Amino acid sequence: MKPLIDANSITYEYIRRDDEGNVEGITTALDHVDLQVKKGDFIAILGHNGSGKSTFAKLLNAILTPAEGTIYVDGFDTSDPANVWEVRRKAGMVFQNPDNQIIAQVVEEDVGFGPENLGVPTKEIWERVIESLKALGIYELRKKSPNRLSGGQKQRVSIAGVLAMHPECIILDEPTAMLDPRGRREVIRAVRALNDVENITIILITHYMEEIVNADRVFVMNEGKIAMEGTPREIFSRVEELQNLSLTVPAVTLLAHELKKAGVDLPDGVLTKEELVSCLF
Repeated sequence: MKPLIDANSITYEYIRRDDEGNVEGITTALDHVDLQVKKGDFIAILGHNGSGKSTFAKLLNAILTPAEGTIYVDGFDTSDPANVWEVRRKAGMVFQNPDNQIIAQVVEEDVGFGPENLGVPTKEIWERVIESLKALGIYELRKKSPNRLSGGQKQRVSIAGVLAMHPECIILDEPTAMLDPRGRREVIRAVRALNDVENITIILITHYMEEIVNADRVFVMNEGKIAMEGTPREIFSRVEELQNLSLTVPAVTLLAHELKKAGVDLPDGVLTKEELVSCLF
């Protein structure tokens, strides 16, 4: 099966210039990265600040274009200016701060903004709005002002706005970074449902390890390269390596790891409290 996202040897550099336009320095944010995503996948990309993960997200949505290499989104080359709107229709983007993505004064109008810009007929726009709000569990908020919503609710409105454009894939660039624990749980639960029920391809960029437990595959980035790749269990089995990459490990995984080091018979990569309890008793 042809991958929905096909990134081949991607390199991207940030160039710093002085007031006169002379090059002061070059930072390589991505260094020959290869990554393929199939339709329906739930992919998580992890990494500490400066690892390159957010730059990669912007490349997938044609906000940036690679200095070297190619990215194809459903067969469309993201470097071709003629493909920009088709790429963004196929791969919708959700950012860290929902306030930067919400523009209307009423929730349902905000959700309808994207499909309206795509030229979708009015009747279908409202059908999509209702469908998207229900999929995110916020239909009852449709008449409210986004300014009166919690952080988690605002972020779900942002995701609904992307979903209403009927993308093949949704890229979420640290969507829970500004939320409290409850808001984070709401958003991740909604994202998982979109993948499970709607078969929307999900690419989740995060540094919260507990958010990746249900991903199909995990890529860990460091210094612009993919340092680790595997299933969540395979990644969580490599606790010391994750710590060396300045990534925290979920408390339950770390506890199981320390118990195993102390001689307790436990499997590698324990993912949940329920799993740990069942292994111990």
